[in-house]
Amino acid sequence: MINTPPRVKGALKLFGFALLLPIASLGSLLTMMVLPGAAILIVPPVLLTGFILLLRKKLNPAVSLMYGIIAGIVILGFTILLLIAKGNVDSVLMSTAISGLSLLLPGYLMLPMIADGRKLFILLAVLGPVLAFFLSAVLQKEKRREILKRAWPFLAAAAVCIAVSAVSYANRPSVRYAGHGFDYMNGYSSTDLTPYAVWNEPSKLAQLDHPASLIIESEKEMPRLDGAEACFPVYSAVAKAVYKDIGAIERAYRAKYEDKNTYYGNGRIVGFTNTVNAYWRLLKKDTDIFFGARPSREQMERAKEANITLRITPIGREAFVFFVEPDNPVTDLTSEQIKRIYSGEITNWSEVGGKNQKILAFQRPENSGSQAMMEYFMGNVPLKEPESYEYVDSMMGVIRHVAQYANEKGAFGYSFRYFVEDLNTENDVRLLAVDGVLPTRENIKNGSYPLTVDLVAVTREGDPNPNVEKMLEFLLSEDGQELIEKTGYAPARQGG
Repeated sequence: MINTPPRVKGALKLFGFALLLPIASLGSLLTMMVLPGAAILIVPPVLLTGFILLLRKKLNPAVSLMYGIIAGIVILGFTILLLIAKGNVDSVLMSTAISGLSLLLPGYLMLPMIADGRKLFILLAVLGPVLAFFLSAVLQKEKRREILKRAWPFLAAAAVCIAVSAVSYANRPSVRYAGHGFDYMNGYSSTDLTPYAVWNEPSKLAQLDHPASLIIESEKEMPRLDGAEACFPVYSAVAKAVYKDIGAIERAYRAKYEDKNTYYGNGRIVGFTNTVNAYWRLLKKDTDIFFGARPSREQMERAKEANITLRITPIGREAFVFFVEPDNPVTDLTSEQIKRIYSGEITNWSEVGGKNQKILAFQRPENSGSQAMMEYFMGNVPLKEPESYEYVDSMMGVIRHVAQYANEKGAFGYSFRYFVEDLNTENDVRLLAVDGVLPTRENIKNGSYPLTVDLVAVTREGDPNPNVEKMLEFLLSEDGQELIEKTGYAPARQGG
């Protein structure tokens, strides 16, 4: 009879155990087919871990301890890489490292995780069974004290690494610099605009104390409206005043389509899809009047390509504002200083009378109203490359996102005054004076604030609906200007 060395026996036993894993996971495979979302990713590792613990007495304690050490190395390596990547699990560095870890997983676990875009679960799926091997050794009474004596430094280090990783992950760039997100209005708004919807009661919309000078009674003849987030309260108030029974019309439309997930435009006549989409809808003739900032160069080019001439009608005035964190000592910047900051020439607040601190000059996404205004403000001075963060998409490769304003040391950002103050979208910021003038409503109205800009209504030249022209006339009339001013903007005309 052949005497097999103990180490060989242990290796063969471990190999045989590994072969049993796919068989033991058949239940997991069936579960994955029926469970949605995160359950697909969590259940298989949990079942594998349970299977290992059930067979703990069959395992070699020394081999199990080795797996514990491997788990510690994986955790330490992951923590170091995560710190280098600033908590961004979806960075190129982390995606490469986690893809390497996936080689330790059976294919039926790896594929759903990658396809679902939850790479972090790959790490958990690897660590679950590996740590289970270690626990199986600890649970063996005859070796427990000895193993714990050797293992506690690793356990303490692992706990610290996990805590550090959790903090780093919670403050990752995709969270810190993602802006406000678009959690409202079917994914188009960073602010809950429901109180300003024409169908909502009680309403926060500005109102006239008399019937409007223009009333459009036929639903079919009502021009369709869309626009920027900060302008929704304006054109909703105008529609409420001018369009007969618009509240009931939109309420019925909403009730009919919202449950069927087809209510993406937030209204049939008074819609809302925000600046980028609303301009695109105007070019596709899905809406008739856009309300917001002037179109960007790219949007004007798209109109030209579509053989559409955009008619731009100023209907009110607004302030383009710059802001900093509250404890920044800088209170005033000149237009020239702002341009030098955003061109990359000035990089430290000490150069403009502030602290010795790096300037984090945040920008806005391309083709948004505020970014289009910033490009207009800069003129021929090129904007520097914006602060950004990256993530890896399984379908599109490496994608870079513009980092949006985060209220941290040295932060500097821009927007429109109404968006910041009236809609309360930025918390704990302080507006700066530009060229010595603060962006107060009075300074906007009298024109002394240097970055006073037009709130515009944009239409297609030659629109066949005669009520489009009538709406433009109403917006510039005494009634239209009253609604615009009551909403919070300065009128287009002094005394209008």
